[in-house]
Amino acid sequence: MIAEAASLSIDYIMSRIIEPGSTAVSRRPVIWLNILCLDAPIVASSWQWLFARVFGVAVPLAEREGLFLTAWLIYLIDRLADSISLSPDVPKAVRQAFCSQHKNIWVGLIAIIALLDAEIVFWRIGHETFVFGIFLGAIAAAYLAMNHAFSKVWQAIPIKELIVGFLFAAGTLLALAPHGATTRSTIAITAVLFACLCALNCMAIAVWERDLDRTQGKHSIATRWPSVKSWVQFLPLLLAFACAMLTFFDPRVWSVALCLGSSSVLLFELHFFSIRRDERTALADLVLLTPLAFVLGAKLL
Repeated sequence: MIAEAASLSIDYIMSRIIEPGSTAVSRRPVIWLNILCLDAPIVASSWQWLFARVFGVAVPLAEREGLFLTAWLIYLIDRLADSISLSPDVPKAVRQAFCSQHKNIWVGLIAIIALLDAEIVFWRIGHETFVFGIFLGAIAAAYLAMNHAFSKVWQAIPIKELIVGFLFAAGTLLALAPHGATTRSTIAITAVLFACLCALNCMAIAVWERDLDRTQGKHSIATRWPSVKSWVQFLPLLLAFACAMLTFFDPRVWSVALCLGSSSVLLFELHFFSIRRDERTALADLVLLTPLAFVLGAKLL
């Protein structure tokens, strides 16, 4: 029922806002998932599946659904708040302009997803996951409030991208926390590497959108330290090397290490592609979908 309701919501949104005359979207299909904030929940669900499979953790369906809906809800709220905060005359990314043009539909979608998510969170997930989730949700809410009400703090303490990356990784792997006691140290190491990948994703986007952020009066690690660009470009290769070394210490995690390393290399290569900013930003999330290869393989084999 929940899956059907979510599917109907997506179909309705697509029919209303991705019409044939919308050249900004219909001619740029690579950004569709980013436009609708669906890339983040798909990435989170893919990595949760991979980690659970590798470490032998049975994640209940309700907790998988809860992750998808919660991630989608947070990104929808963040996108709406971001779009509302911008003056009509300032330049905008395609995703920001899109949300600004469809605020009513956006609010309706947020309401639907919030209701579906609440039904899962309060009545269907396990107690330990619920407790961890409430704690992490409070941190995420505090971040959203600070990011939109006190954004100047990032000018003095430019760690926004690091916080987002580690929060995303923590939320993705939340359901694994109550389980896997015998492999907890290995989970922790791979989880940190995954968090670093997510943080580098956010930093790369900050580098690519530095000029836009400056025009909009926003702050990021790239607006604070422009020279960070060279570090952000090559740190993914260092992360890929660390992932390769991980397989020598624990061969059991080779599939996680392979996906982490592959995504890191793809993120590195994105810095040198000659493509438009919005496509580059959308692809930065799509290169994190390497676990889907294992998901598809598991379904076919």
